[in-house]
Parts: sequence; C-alpha cells; structure tokens
Amino acid sequence: MTFDPRFLTVLSCAASMILSAAGSAYASSHSSVYAMRGSGIEGFIPIVISGALALYRMIISIVMASSFSDSMTPLEGYRNLVAGLSVGFACLASGFGMATFIKEINLHHAPPSSSLPQYGSESKPLIRQERSNTTPVDFNYLLPCMTFLEAIGLYGFVVALYLMGAGSILFRESSID
Repeated sequence: MTFDPRFLTVLSCAASMILSAAGSAYASSHSSVYAMRGSGIEGFIPIVISGALALYRMIISIVMASSFSDSMTPLEGYRNLVAGLSVGFACLASGFGMATFIKEINLHHAPPSSSLPQYGSESKPLIRQERSNTTPVDFNYLLPCMTFLEAIGLYGFVVALYLMGAGSILFRESSID
C-alpha cells in the first residue's frame, strides 16, 4: 500500500513544524524564567539557543515545499516523511533536554547576579529568592551544556538534509547495482 507522495510531504512538513515548535516553546519558557532572574545579556543566551530549534524546522519545511511537485515518486514522499519526523523528534528531544536543564538551574541555583534590582521601596521582585543553600550559576559551564543540548536538534537537521538531498543520490546509485 502506497500513499500519495504529496500527502506524505505535507504530513512531514506539519509533523516537523508541530514537534519542533513544541520543543522550542518548552525550552523557551524555562529559559525565559532564567533570563528574568539573570543579569545582562547572558540571561538571554538560552532563549536564543532554544529559538534555533524553530529555525531547523522552518528550513526543512521550506526545502520540502520547494521540492513539491506532481511528479514525486513514492520513495521521495517516504524520504520526506522520515526527514520531517527526524528533525521534529530531534528538536523535541533537544527542547525537553534544555528545559529540564534550565528548570534545575532555576530551582536550585541562585541567579547570576547577587540580587534582583529594586526599583522602589514598595516594588516586589518578579521572582522570589527565598532559597537556601544555593550556589550561583557559572555561565562558563552553562553555555557548553546548552550548546551540546542544542546539538541534538542539529543532528536531526543534518539527518533530514541528508535524507532529502544526498540520500537521493545514494539511493539511486544503489538501485542501479
């Protein structure tokens, strides 16, 4: 039983968009809390890194949409489906990993600055700092951890590109033999 390759390509675009958006949004939500607690531009680095996950799915979907035609073969449709699922699930896993990591930092570590800025005697901080036995976050350790967690999504992106581009050359050469 074969499905229409155009249907598989559209399904792949939708799957990659939904799964990657879920991972990116979950990571961005916890990274936003970290940014609110942090000081300076360093607090926004996790948000930027988690936002890269959304770019991977958009690039893959644009490449798939540009290859959309009436003369697609079932093999191309299935390859597009697997490519979309690979980038989608990789970005979802990466987003959940980032969110778990940042969530632990938010719960068990003091913010990078010594205290939140006070804008008046009556103002209250956005996030309470009633934590005991907390250590400050060292940004030199945070950045490599976030980069390696983001690399999981990048691996899915590379696999998807391979399946849609270089994989087609490999499959054609192997079918000739």
